[in-house]
Amino acid sequence: ATATATATSVCTDPTCTDSTHDHSHHGHTTSSACADPTCTDPTHDHSHHEHTVGNNERSTSTKNLGIGSFVFKAAVPFHAGRLMNLLNKWPVPIKDTLDIELLQDAARDGYEIRGDRNPDDVISPFIGVLRSKGFCWLAPSSFRDDSWRHDTAMYWSHAGKHFGITTAGKWWGSLSKEKMSDYFQSNPRELDRILQQDFVSDEWSDRRQEIVFIGTSLKEDKITSALQSCLLNESELGLYRQQLKNLMDLSAGAISVGGGPSLFDVGGTGHLG
Repeated sequence: ATATATATSVCTDPTCTDSTHDHSHHGHTTSSACADPTCTDPTHDHSHHEHTVGNNERSTSTKNLGIGSFVFKAAVPFHAGRLMNLLNKWPVPIKDTLDIELLQDAARDGYEIRGDRNPDDVISPFIGVLRSKGFCWLAPSSFRDDSWRHDTAMYWSHAGKHFGITTAGKWWGSLSKEKMSDYFQSNPRELDRILQQDFVSDEWSDRRQEIVFIGTSLKEDKITSALQSCLLNESELGLYRQQLKNLMDLSAGAISVGGGPSLFDVGGTGHLG
């Protein structure tokens, strides 16, 4: 026999569509919650799906994770020592699994430092950075020892626990325009693109800082300020220019290195290191 349900009884057939039956086990009142995570019935209460701040729970949608990016650019070299000091404070995650919400909290509220170091010395603007990559330009600490840095592009690569700055070949500016034209005989459009987009200054050609940062709750102003503090100042850049000129003159045989003061002791004994 077919069972019928009154208004006070409950129909137990999940496929039933009889409007005279009571299907309150399917639909929920405002005081009950639907336990089916795939349910799309608008008459059901799905408050368990939507977390509120009052319950200390958060939505993990991409929109609410605050993922963003920006590019740091500069046409001045980094002082290697200051940059290394800054990167030594880079917050390295201790977990193998990335927790973006934890990074959000740390970027907003700060974070604890383990060990005996002064927290003021290690707080980093890079706390929310998930990935960063690009090209960077490091000034020689002394043209006597590492002049190769002037012509060498460095590749900046960071993801999670892994960070490195490695050589990436020569800057195009280390070649004459004539040699570049010969190199790009079969692809003149690429030469035009390089000259128009990558050559950021007449003096330094394509030598530059161009690093993209991707992360959550990025503090672009603080990251930019921290990196700018690692660039050569006007005095250091003047010394860079003079030592470079001396090196080029020496290479051309215009200066004798026999006797007398050191070729690289320009205006004193200061170096960039």
